[in-house]
Amino acid sequence: MGRKKRMPLIDNKNQTLQEALSNALSTTDRVDIAVGYFFFSGFEALAKDLEDKKVRVVVGLDLDPKLIPQISQLSKDEDFDLTRARSILPIRPHTAIQQNYVDSLIGFINDSDIFDHKESNQAFDLFLRKIEDGSLEIRKTLEDFHGKMYLLYNKAEFSHRGDFPGTVFMGSNNFTYRGLIGQGELNFSTRDAHDFEEYKIKFDTLWSDSESIPIVDTYRKEEFLRELKPKIWKFAVPSPYEIYIRILDEMFIREEGVKVKTPSAITNGLYTDLEYQIDAIKMVMDRLNRYDGAILADVVGLGKSVIASAVARNIDMKTVIIAPPHLRSQWEDYKESFGIRGSVVYSSGKVKEVYEKYQETREPFLLILDEAHRFRNEDTTDYKYLHQVCRSHPNNKVLLLTATPFNNDPKDVFALVKLFQTPGQSTIRSVDNLSIRYRELIQKYKALRREMRKGADQEHIDQETEQIAQEQRRLIEPILIRRSRLDLKYITRYREDLERQNIAFAEIVGPELLEYNLGDLYELYSETLELITKEEGGFIGARYKPTSPEYMDEESQQKFFEKYKKEFDDIEDLRIAQTNLAKFMKRLLVMRFESSKAAFKATLEKMIEINKVILNWWEVEGVVPVFKKGDLPDPAEYEEEVYGDAFDRELEYLRTRGLIEIEKELLNPIFIDHVKHDIELLSSIHQKWFSNQSIVDLDPKLDNITEKIKSSLSEQSNRKIVIFSTYKDTVDYVYDQLQARGISRVMKYTASERNETYKDVVKANFDASYPPEKQVNDYDVLVATDALSEGFNLHRAGIVINYDIPYNPTRVIQRVGRINRINKKVFDYLYVYNSFPTVIGEESTRIKSISTLKIKLINAVVGSDTRTLTDDEELESFFKDEFEAAEEMNEKLSWDAIHRENYEKAKKDTNLMDKIKGLPRRTRIKRLNRPKKGVLVFGKKGENSVFTYGENMESVEVVSSELALPMFLAKQEETSTEVDPNFTESFNYAKEKLFEKSKLPKIQGRRAESIKILELLGNELPQSKAYCDDIKNIIKNYDDINEGTLKDITKIKLNDLNEAYRVLQIVVPKRYIENIYQKVGKTENDSELLLFAEQLS
Repeated sequence: MGRKKRMPLIDNKNQTLQEALSNALSTTDRVDIAVGYFFFSGFEALAKDLEDKKVRVVVGLDLDPKLIPQISQLSKDEDFDLTRARSILPIRPHTAIQQNYVDSLIGFINDSDIFDHKESNQAFDLFLRKIEDGSLEIRKTLEDFHGKMYLLYNKAEFSHRGDFPGTVFMGSNNFTYRGLIGQGELNFSTRDAHDFEEYKIKFDTLWSDSESIPIVDTYRKEEFLRELKPKIWKFAVPSPYEIYIRILDEMFIREEGVKVKTPSAITNGLYTDLEYQIDAIKMVMDRLNRYDGAILADVVGLGKSVIASAVARNIDMKTVIIAPPHLRSQWEDYKESFGIRGSVVYSSGKVKEVYEKYQETREPFLLILDEAHRFRNEDTTDYKYLHQVCRSHPNNKVLLLTATPFNNDPKDVFALVKLFQTPGQSTIRSVDNLSIRYRELIQKYKALRREMRKGADQEHIDQETEQIAQEQRRLIEPILIRRSRLDLKYITRYREDLERQNIAFAEIVGPELLEYNLGDLYELYSETLELITKEEGGFIGARYKPTSPEYMDEESQQKFFEKYKKEFDDIEDLRIAQTNLAKFMKRLLVMRFESSKAAFKATLEKMIEINKVILNWWEVEGVVPVFKKGDLPDPAEYEEEVYGDAFDRELEYLRTRGLIEIEKELLNPIFIDHVKHDIELLSSIHQKWFSNQSIVDLDPKLDNITEKIKSSLSEQSNRKIVIFSTYKDTVDYVYDQLQARGISRVMKYTASERNETYKDVVKANFDASYPPEKQVNDYDVLVATDALSEGFNLHRAGIVINYDIPYNPTRVIQRVGRINRINKKVFDYLYVYNSFPTVIGEESTRIKSISTLKIKLINAVVGSDTRTLTDDEELESFFKDEFEAAEEMNEKLSWDAIHRENYEKAKKDTNLMDKIKGLPRRTRIKRLNRPKKGVLVFGKKGENSVFTYGENMESVEVVSSELALPMFLAKQEETSTEVDPNFTESFNYAKEKLFEKSKLPKIQGRRAESIKILELLGNELPQSKAYCDDIKNIIKNYDDINEGTLKDITKIKLNDLNEAYRVLQIVVPKRYIENIYQKVGKTENDSELLLFAEQLS
């Protein structure tokens, strides 16, 4: 008997267990291992040393296969403990224990990075060969075994005639990569023969049938390999079509599992169940659950309000609804019909009231925001209130309804998303950092705007614009639900459902020109248009742009900006905004001129009056009043019927709102000369049109419309007519004049008539879905502003007449959408007319001049380059093309429609679905003759789908589903092959990009300025430090303080610290801070799964 030989401690620092084992294995011919956990990573570390050895392994503990993805992710952490994933299960049959081990091994192969390298694959080939030749056997203990021991049996020539039979290693390390190399736990070894024999007996006992069962041995190896190989990616070469359908299943199956009460069931049949609406209800509920919010953006007429109401009833939360004033009563109806619990409907002008009631709510609620695009400016007071309402409870849900979710400027969409997402800690996992990506996009858009102002190449501008649009769609893809009528026709299940219920859309005819002869008004009409629009001597609009370089030089601009820099982010932005406003006011003047005499007269008088006020300020006060940037009139508001509201504000009231006054010394005196010019020009035009009664009495446009109404009603009396105008003045005038011309069955609808009585009359006369017993036939004609183009069904009408030239084709689509409803088709064809001036019966020399007039009119109103138009046929074609282009943008097939249709068809093949569900994760294939080359990878971060693509390693980047799915798209007959050996490098790079973590957002602009204020206040006033630090952390790490509130922070004056702290607590309330932290605390580290990869060649 030799003396005991104890070896030095192995701590995986001075010497790793792998090194010690490798040294000892050089003299051995067989190895026995008993450990808690044994997986391939441990075998790989010693593969070369074990190649010619007989190996027996006893595994003492189970892992839960369901936790393999998390284990793979967390095991990259040096301190990760495998026992955290231990499977604690009741007593099970032996077959279940065997299956659990196989499932766990499969999970590690398919859900970890182990086999993503050449060496790993070679080691795995050895692992399988040793199982096949019987030199590797594995058993699992019946009872949990926590010990770790490695017995290395010396070859006879190294055993010293039995005195040194081998080496025993004991300690706390498992037979895993981390156990052998990565963990810093203590192990020791011994060559003492007595100790070796003692441990051999222990191992043999564990190996016995009474203590363990075979996982792999001579008798089970074939069964083991049959179970293993088909389920691991290494042996899988599915068809491209199978991978494509499996990806669709991963993306869409979750929605199908949502159980909902349908509109018909909720309302006892008052509303019909439509497949596409039921799908949308499921989609919205899924998004609300995952992201706390969603944007429902179906096109006009598909029933967004019905979908939202059904969602509210299904999730059964207290519900707050904010809607435009003219839709409030409609929402009251939905609230009652759908029995929405604890719901309250507010007008969109009452956001402060909502804030005051819900800012400290103790119960979470669902906020439904109709026409949400109205709240895309973070600088407005309403947005600041709205953001705090959304953060009044960490579990609030937000549903945004809009038919126009995308604006050119990314910051507008970012503002909407921020209502329910914390940008720096977003639950949209398909984006590494929502804050970083959106702020990059916003900067890119600003740079593009600068290039446009410098006259950059249009092709370049178009390309950049499309790239920005694509990236924006990628960022919000998971939270956006948008379908068009084309989707309903394309997707078979939707189309057949609508056909079964006899629901269809009418065909739109037009827009066609409804021309009227100017006759004796031609000369005056043409002269007026020329006076307004000409560059030299025309309308200038100086009053709207005092800061433009024309009136304020650089030195004066700098002085002005220094004085008011707290009020403006950038003097350049103010200058551009004012210049654009002046251009728009010129355009507005033409639009009101073209609309009606009544609208034109009101505008002339208002403009003359306001310019005289400016002149008075100059002469009496020595200043020119200017609106702050945030209060500058929005041109979009002037396109509404409420045009006059902004001008009606008293200047003294504006002063209290922060009116800014420019000293006249800062302005070139030519400014006031131009103001006087505009007064003289507008007064002259007013005198020509409205001082001569014979001219006042002439109205060929209205005469023509009157004849059209009479002839249409005589041809088909049940085809009612809706006449739309942008302006209330025009609607009032047309309504009065039609009655005076003998059309008595006419009614009007503007904001002034927006009450329940009027709405009921409109519904009873024009809504085909109104209860039949309540329908009446008192009116044939409805004259209305666009207050009626949202929220009403007018499908008893079959004609839409646009009284004004349609400057915005999208507005025309919304108008037509009122008579082209999904719930009931009345007419097969719907007619759209645009009223337009012409001259009839004039000599040939006049043809060119009237053509010039028309072109000027369109350019002034629509802003399009129509110089190629030479006759009325081309003019009519122009309006049709504009309408159809807008409709195509609005009604184009959704990017996912083709994939949803393919998925619907595939689901009918149960064998296919069973097969694709069994495809091993991490499967990779090669496809030949692809239009795009490179590497394409699909993975999941939690429930979010993530794609990467690149032609080469340098170009690999995260791409949207919209771009990736067409590349995965495949026909059933396409075959695949194994990937090339050199694919591994590209694959690994694409894989790393898939779940790449981003750095914290760069702090700049208002965020940087706010942090500076908070640091100064916190340092100077100790009692405020914790409060300031909390807000700083939210700004830096979460980016969850809106831009308007950041601006308020930067304006806090620090000359009185206690007052500054008091103001800060009002601007950023304590509960607001607490709820942001609680909302962030709900986010979890989702598992990362790499699912499929393709080598495209």
